[in-house]
Amino acid sequence: MDQYNEPDNALQDNPPSAATNTAVLNNNTYHHARPDYQFQQQQIPQPGLHNSIINSLSGWMKFLGIYTIVVGALTCLGIITAAIGIPLIFSGISLTKASKAIKEYIGFNSPNVLYNVFFYLNKYFKIQGILVIVALALSVLYIIIILVVLVLGAYNFMYNY
Repeated sequence: MDQYNEPDNALQDNPPSAATNTAVLNNNTYHHARPDYQFQQQQIPQPGLHNSIINSLSGWMKFLGIYTIVVGALTCLGIITAAIGIPLIFSGISLTKASKAIKEYIGFNSPNVLYNVFFYLNKYFKIQGILVIVALALSVLYIIIILVVLVLGAYNFMYNY
């Protein structure tokens, strides 16, 4: 039985030697050979605290989801800006669905419900990430156009006077 309580150094690629600074597992806390480098044992949160954090998270997710939907709807008022507004609406819907799913997770504590939370959050972050990438690309293009116009204006000004 004692063979399962000791670390198996033979299975490691580089088993630690006694001369090197290595982390040793002792009573579920890590101790390091250097005295100034210590790990702290993490406390497990209480169930009531866990639910209050999830409730808070759900509320903020719902608020930001509704805000994103409203901003997307306002952005859709223009014909060209609808290309940005429609994805915003879909990402806001995904975030509000994730908010509802995380509320369900409190009640059911099911892995399937938790899967839905991460599915909707993944969808939200993908859409937001794509919008950020497009915004960065358009910003760089805008800066390049401004610089070209300034250089051409300066060139034209220098040779006309």
